[in-house]
Amino acid sequence: MRDFTMISSWRSLHCVLLVALMGAPGSEAWVQISWAGAVTAGFRTTFTCSSSCYSNCSYTWSFESHTVKGSTFTWTPDGLDSTVELQCSVLDPETGLTSSLTSIVDIKNQVSVQISPPNNIPSLNQTLDLVCDGAPLGGLSHQVVWYKDGQKVTLRENMQLLQNNLSLHFDSLLPSDAGFYMCETRVEQTGVFSLGYLLSFDPWNVSISGPDTVFPGRMSKFTCLTSCTLNVDCTVGWTFRHGFPIGGFLSIGQNELRWTPSIPGSFQNFTCVAENVAAGRSAEATKMVEVKGIPVSGSEALQLSGLFAISLGLLLLFDSS
Repeated sequence: MRDFTMISSWRSLHCVLLVALMGAPGSEAWVQISWAGAVTAGFRTTFTCSSSCYSNCSYTWSFESHTVKGSTFTWTPDGLDSTVELQCSVLDPETGLTSSLTSIVDIKNQVSVQISPPNNIPSLNQTLDLVCDGAPLGGLSHQVVWYKDGQKVTLRENMQLLQNNLSLHFDSLLPSDAGFYMCETRVEQTGVFSLGYLLSFDPWNVSISGPDTVFPGRMSKFTCLTSCTLNVDCTVGWTFRHGFPIGGFLSIGQNELRWTPSIPGSFQNFTCVAENVAAGRSAEATKMVEVKGIPVSGSEALQLSGLFAISLGLLLLFDSS
């Protein structure tokens, strides 16, 4: 099972991303990625890549660890990711030049783990139900599978599966029941993992998932896990009290942060803050990450910092258009 430890995208009925890239001197080429409707876990979406290359053009898609040839491809998200990075590369055989476009696409997930009743606060020695909300009703029991901290749930004496596995019932909660729960079901004949629920006996528990060690030029993902309900009980934000992350890429989408570092031998602190301003409550977690590699000199670090500032400025300029 993959690590499901979670940037706004384009949300119109027909989504199009277009970028102009300089090709050979005196010429200009562009690459466009388009798709229809929302990208939803369990449902097929067809993506189309087009460009100003007209004759015998070669198209290649790259996403996650996959490579697909052709100007279109159809993909069904499994729900483990809230975003996906798509890249389309176009080779013009006449000029020998390759143009590329990368798009960050939001993935909606209709399946989630909820507590029942909704306003119940988990407490030790009390009963609790976790419900696989959004799973199709009337199916076979084996169509819903429960996971805790990435592993299939093993039922103990205080646990039961009810309503064809749609509900995971606890007779009396124990400290060992705390953890991150997900359910797996089938939507349109495709296996889909739900949004998760962090069961904790502190309603303001916050933690950050992701690697402790990263490498220059390689993207890593960090997720802020909270036991409060996002945009209902609390909102989540990231802060960098000991210095802004330096690297070739940085994206922040509420509880998810993606970063490609560029300075080996350095350390970076990420702090996630969950808060409810109206109630005057907040909680936070900090994670220190080491960038493995040979340290660079001060002048090289300054150059990398300047390049990152320029690239981040261009990214923000493009996103605001």
